[in-house]
Amino acid sequence: MSDEREWKLEEAYLDKVYNKLTETYQDVVQAAEHADQDSRQFIQGLSGDLRMSQDSVSDSFESLIEVEQKNQELAQLNYKREWLAKQHHNVTQLMNSAYFAKLDVQYSDEEDVESFYIGVAGFSDDHHEQYVYDWRSPIANLYYENNIGKTSYEAPVGTVPVDLKNRRQIRVERDRLLDFFDTTTAIEDPMLLEVLNESSSAKLQDITSTIQREQNEIIRDTASHVLIVEGIAGSGKTSTILQRIAYLLYRYRDDLLPEQVLLLSPNPMFSQYIEEVLPSLGEKNPRQMTFRDLMKLKGRHYPVETMAEQLENQTVRTDLTHMLTLESYVEKLTAKDIYFIPLKREEEVVISAEWMQETLASLPDSTEMYRRLEYVREQMLAQVERYIKTESKQAYWRDEVQDLSNEEYKQLFPKGMKGSEDDNIERIAFKLLTKRFGNVRQRIQRYGWLDLERHYVEATGEALSLPLSLDQSTEFAYLHYLLLRQRNERRVKYVIVDEVQDYSETQLYFLSKIFDQANFTLVGDGLQSIFVQGTSFDRMAPIFEGEGRRIKRMALKKSYRSSGPISQLMKHLAGGERSGIEVINRPGKNPVYVPLKNEQAYREYLQTFIAQREKNTRRVILTKTSEEAKTLYESLGRPHDLHVVTDTAAMNFSTKTMMMPIHLAKGLEFDHVLIHDVSNNHYPDTQMARHLLYTASSRAMHELTLPFIAQLTELLK
Repeated sequence: MSDEREWKLEEAYLDKVYNKLTETYQDVVQAAEHADQDSRQFIQGLSGDLRMSQDSVSDSFESLIEVEQKNQELAQLNYKREWLAKQHHNVTQLMNSAYFAKLDVQYSDEEDVESFYIGVAGFSDDHHEQYVYDWRSPIANLYYENNIGKTSYEAPVGTVPVDLKNRRQIRVERDRLLDFFDTTTAIEDPMLLEVLNESSSAKLQDITSTIQREQNEIIRDTASHVLIVEGIAGSGKTSTILQRIAYLLYRYRDDLLPEQVLLLSPNPMFSQYIEEVLPSLGEKNPRQMTFRDLMKLKGRHYPVETMAEQLENQTVRTDLTHMLTLESYVEKLTAKDIYFIPLKREEEVVISAEWMQETLASLPDSTEMYRRLEYVREQMLAQVERYIKTESKQAYWRDEVQDLSNEEYKQLFPKGMKGSEDDNIERIAFKLLTKRFGNVRQRIQRYGWLDLERHYVEATGEALSLPLSLDQSTEFAYLHYLLLRQRNERRVKYVIVDEVQDYSETQLYFLSKIFDQANFTLVGDGLQSIFVQGTSFDRMAPIFEGEGRRIKRMALKKSYRSSGPISQLMKHLAGGERSGIEVINRPGKNPVYVPLKNEQAYREYLQTFIAQREKNTRRVILTKTSEEAKTLYESLGRPHDLHVVTDTAAMNFSTKTMMMPIHLAKGLEFDHVLIHDVSNNHYPDTQMARHLLYTASSRAMHELTLPFIAQLTELLK
């Protein structure tokens, strides 16, 4: 405990800040109520104010100006409400814990020492007195760098030299000061160890107050175009990239929107697990999807093998041969080489392949192919439009229109119709035809008339059979992109890839091409590779090399998640594949090995394990595959206290024991992990089995149980 005088000074400052926060909170709540009321009144008044005059063009023009003015007013009201909502969130966060650190800084020998308090958000009053500094602010970097004495930090004005006199970690809860301690190092500090000893939670939490120096370097890197981070299990990779996203959104807040950041997650359950981190830091979540989701957006909707099938079949490309072949193939294509599919509606040809070929050939060869195909598409849409207009004037439509029910009529024209009977029949016919040709128009828009399958087979010499492998789907999407240049995502400025070791070279090459203007952060762990032929970290940099691209590799070698004994087992499983692994020497239980004679005894043991309820403890049984999880669940008699998660089942963060395949547990953590049957028969002495055991054991924070039938795997001896 610190001396009494320092304690009283810290208490006094906390009282001051908390009182100001309370006052601000009340002001924000009141302002938000007024803003909501103003918005409601404004919207209610719109219907009476905005009546478009039909008398003259002048009246209509004036009404349009009025509409635009009202839109601007509404936008200002919405902006105010959003700003107040963010203020409310930040103040609420700070009222729970105003700050977690204090820096005593001297800018020159002639100046007094200044104190800076660091929190999850910044806080100042109307007179611009800064009570708390945001953890992402330039001055806060001094806290994470841990350099007591002469040092510096980077600010918008340049490098600022300072003398850091003291670095203090502080624990507060609302208006209560719990503890504080002065420290020069972060690795073994009491705050970090206390956090590590806590139970796991259903959602990933932010690590703002315990960011370590090596993590901070990754979070604040803005010089690299491609940042490649290889980190061992439990080193905080996922937390670090989420804090990095929060930092980038803060640093470039005038130029970067959340939707301009794309986070590629390993699976949907993982996205669910991390969904609260950025909102807890006052930022909106970025675009989140899996690579499979991205393929659905970029190509045609062919069935693609599931993750379980991919694991079983190991259908991963080992090089870029097909991707480079496709580039060369498309580059040589001329108009006469393009294959078309006749456009049909109900077996009737609407536009022939010959017409498409002639339209394409009508443009000069000097025009880029994707522009010529765009022209064909526009001509096809115009052709369909002309057909609908001509057809709607035909006399035989009168009978069909008159047979419409009142309900069908209302669906077509909710506000009714005016005009002569003949005009109305023509309008109804036009609308009916437009609706019926909706699928045709959609196929035109999506280039469904291009025979990409034939081009793919001709280019690669490989027949397409369903379901496609994920790499085949990627190559097909790349062919689509090369021909049409339609999906180049220039708006995306940052692409963050988690579990990058499970991406093939084909997939990474695809990302580097379609997001060629974006900066990349690639994070993973080679020891958790679940494919025989994944992409090694040494091969990643050449894939992303380009003119002027700065590529940086970093390593996270300290494991924080697991207790000391579990971390030592992980280190053993890493073997010679990874050197320099450091673990936090946190006390804990040794892994428990449970030998069982036969399958009956094994099932009985698992049933007992599942039936046990451990308060505030999240437990999981990890299997090798999804199919194995389903089979084991059935053999155990479908226990009520067990929740099974597979590729198609949603995560349920309940009090029940969970069971899932190892690949779905990546990035997650649990208090107690049981690895299903670590026998020599189930986990033979292979690199893949070693990776699976390493990944599974590293999910455990406090307890690891290892039951096996007959003989223990050689990998754990």
